[in-house]
Amino acid sequence: MTDAELDQPQMTALPASTQPAPAYYAMPPGNRTTDLALAALVRLRDKALARAYASWAYGQSLRGPMPDHMMLYPRDLRPGRAETADALFQGRWSLPGGQVKTDGSTPFDAIAPSETWSEELHGFSWLRHFTAAGGDAARTYAQTLVARWIIEAGNWNDIAWRPQVIGRRLTSWVSNGALIIDGSDLIYRSTLLRNMARQARHLARTAALAPAGEPRFTAAVGLAFSGLCLSEGQKRLDKGLALVCHELDRQILADGGHVSRNPSAILSIMLDLISLREALEARRIEVPKPIRDAIDRMMPMLRFFRHGDGRLALFNGSNEGPDGAVDAVLEQDDTKGRPFGFAPHSGYQRLTAGTSYVVADTGPPPPGRYSHAAHAGCLSFEMSAGKARLVVNCGSTRVLGADWEAASRATAAQSTLSLADTSSARILRGRIGRALLGARLMEGPRRVESGRNENDAGIWLDASHNGYEKLFGLVHRRRLFLNASGDELRGEDLLVTAEDARKPMPWERARWHSRPEDPPYTIRFHLHPDARASLAHDGSNVLVRLPNGDGWQFRAIGQGGPAPITLEESVYLGAGEPTRRAEQIVVSGTVFRGEARVNWAWRRVSDRSGKQTKTQDTAPPELPELDTEQDPR
Repeated sequence: MTDAELDQPQMTALPASTQPAPAYYAMPPGNRTTDLALAALVRLRDKALARAYASWAYGQSLRGPMPDHMMLYPRDLRPGRAETADALFQGRWSLPGGQVKTDGSTPFDAIAPSETWSEELHGFSWLRHFTAAGGDAARTYAQTLVARWIIEAGNWNDIAWRPQVIGRRLTSWVSNGALIIDGSDLIYRSTLLRNMARQARHLARTAALAPAGEPRFTAAVGLAFSGLCLSEGQKRLDKGLALVCHELDRQILADGGHVSRNPSAILSIMLDLISLREALEARRIEVPKPIRDAIDRMMPMLRFFRHGDGRLALFNGSNEGPDGAVDAVLEQDDTKGRPFGFAPHSGYQRLTAGTSYVVADTGPPPPGRYSHAAHAGCLSFEMSAGKARLVVNCGSTRVLGADWEAASRATAAQSTLSLADTSSARILRGRIGRALLGARLMEGPRRVESGRNENDAGIWLDASHNGYEKLFGLVHRRRLFLNASGDELRGEDLLVTAEDARKPMPWERARWHSRPEDPPYTIRFHLHPDARASLAHDGSNVLVRLPNGDGWQFRAIGQGGPAPITLEESVYLGAGEPTRRAEQIVVSGTVFRGEARVNWAWRRVSDRSGKQTKTQDTAPPELPELDTEQDPR
C-alpha cells in the first residue's frame, strides 16, 4: 500500500441513494511518538541543510547558463485588486499571518509578525494587485521591490529560500513578467533573469523536500513554470511536471477533493493547474494525462462547494476565495456539469432543492500531516437560499494571529453541537510537540457514519461521530431533511451513550479526571453578517431576513418542550482580510441520563417579493418519517 493510500480515510462504499447501511469513515490512529521522532529528524536535517545552503561553496554550485529572456508570461487566474495595490503602495501590508505598516521603508526591512507573513511577502503573490492597477507608477514600484529583494535575499534567506516560497515566487514573477520586466534597463533585467535561474536550480534540488500537502505542490508547480518560461529549462520542466503529477496522485482524492479536506486548497491548486495547462498548450507541449485527469475530477468538486453567491463554503480552513476566482476556474469547464450530492472520499454531503443549498461535513479530520488548518467541525453545515447565505461557519483567518486562528478552528466556531464547551477534535498542545509538528489535529472523531436517502418528498441525511466518546462516553448524531421545494430544512441533534464506551482505568483517572454525568450542550447556528435576525419576545423562534428579501423562521424543541433559544454575538472571518460582526442562534440544554435530543427547523416564511409563503408554524419541528415504499431517486 502506498503512502497516499495510507493517508486517505478508509471507508465503505456508499451505493445508491438508498442504502441498507450508512457509509463508515475511520480515521487511522496516529502514533504521536513516531510522528515526533520523525519530525525531530526532519528538523535536524533541515537545519543542517540550511547551513550548507548558506555557504559560499553551495552558492557557487548554483552558477550556470543565464537565460536571456522569458519565453512566456503565463496567465495568473488569481484576480488582482487595484485598491489592494494602493494600500500596499501606502505601506499597509496586510497579508496572511499579520499586518505591517512600513512607514516609508520596504516591507523586507520590517519586523515580520509571523513566519506565515514572511512566506507570503517573499512569495510575491501580491504582485498581481499591481498588475491589476496598471500604469507606470505600479510598474516602477514593483520593479523597485523586486530589485530590493534581490539585494537583500537574492543569495540566501532561511524563509525566502524555502522550496514552497521559491515555487510561489517564481510562479508570481513569470505570471507578472510584463510588470517586472517590460520597460526595465538591461542591467536590472540581466540581474533578475540570472537570479531566477539561480533560484530554479536550487528548487530543482529541494522541491521534493517541501512540507507535505499544498506547499509541496506549490514548489512543484514553480519548478515546472521555471522550466517552461525560462530558456535552457527543459530538464527542470520535465522534473517539475513529474513532481506535479506525483503530488496530484498523493493529494487529490478520487472524488476530486483535497486530502486536507479544505475547499480553498482545491481552488488554489486548480488556479495553478489551469494556468500551467494553458502555458503548456501555448508552448505546444502535450499536457500530461495526470494533470488533465486531476482537473476533470476537481471541477465538479469545486462546484460542489460553491454557494449561490459564487463563493466557497467554509470548512477546514477555507475562506470564500478571492473575488471572481471560483468563476474564473469554472469558466474553463467545458462540460458545465451539475455537482454531485455526495463526496465519498472527501467526506461531505450536498443537499439542494429549489433555490436552497446545504453542505455538511460528514468526514473525520484529515491525516495529521495535512491537518494544520483543519477545524473541529464534524457534522457542521452551511446553508444558502439563492445568492444569500443563511447559516455559515465562522471561517478562518491567518491575518489576526495565532489566538484568532485557534479560536476559529474550535467547534464553537462551527454550526454544530458542542459538548461542555469542548471541541470534538483537539489541536496539538505542548511547546515541543507544537514546535515539531505544528498546530495539527491530534485527537478527533475516529468513526464517522453517514447515510443518505432521496425520494419525491426530499432528501434525508443521517450522520454521527464519536468525537466525544473518550471524554464523555457520548456519540453525536445529526439528522437533516430538506424538502423537495427547498422551503424547509428540518434537523435533529441527538446525544446517545456510546455502545463501546469504557470507563477510564485507575491509572488514567488522574489524567482524564471524571466524566461529567450530565454535561451541558450547545447547538450553534452562525448567521451570515448580511442576515438580519430578531428573536421573538417569548423566545420561541427567530426570524431572519436575507438581503435577497427572503424571510426564514427558526424554531427548536427539546425532549421536555420548547428549547431555550438565544441570539448572541458572533464573528465572520470567511471574507479573508476583513473581520465582520455577525450573530448566532444558540440552543442550549443538558444531557439527561446519557441522552439528549433537540429538533429544530428552518422554514421560509416569505419570499423576495415580500409575499408570505408559509404561516409561522407552531407545530413541533420534527423530522418526517422516511417512506421507504416510495421509489428513490
